[in-house]
Amino acid sequence: MSQKSSGPLSKFNLALALLWLVDVVVTVAGYLVLTSSNATQAEFYTSQSSDYVAYFTAQSGSNLGATLLGAGVIGFIITLAAHAVSWSISKNAVVTSPVNATDEPDFDFDDDTDFDAEETAPVQARAAEAGTVTAAAGTAPADLTPAASVPADEQAPAAPAETGTGDEPTDEPKTAR
Repeated sequence: MSQKSSGPLSKFNLALALLWLVDVVVTVAGYLVLTSSNATQAEFYTSQSSDYVAYFTAQSGSNLGATLLGAGVIGFIITLAAHAVSWSISKNAVVTSPVNATDEPDFDFDDDTDFDAEETAPVQARAAEAGTVTAAAGTAPADLTPAASVPADEQAPAAPAETGTGDEPTDEPKTAR
């Protein structure tokens, strides 16, 4: 069952409402314990009783009430801050439009081969050392022409492949070059 987003309870935050309720209960309970314990202490002093158990119970109640009252006030401050953050998030979520998953980003690149001369110079120098042909941007290199389009009599013969490194003993005499 899906929740309606336009109903009156769609904007109701249950967690924040519970925090406010707990803060009110703790603060009121602390106030009641504090005032009743202080009243018991005042009665002890005015009657000049020697019931020290009631006196110590009243002191403990006063400390407990003050602690609960302080915790309730701090809870109010924290809940108010949480409420402000929640309100800000919900306000910003309404302002921003949802992103459609089918929208593709529009990268407006004019030319992918627009390199600086500083970046291409070392690459071209290494290519020249290796004996490969480099071409200007947008043109195909001459050595990439398919062999089927060049007549067989115009094709260069393949260079013989060397099989050894030169360190192996051979039967041929060595000549100085």
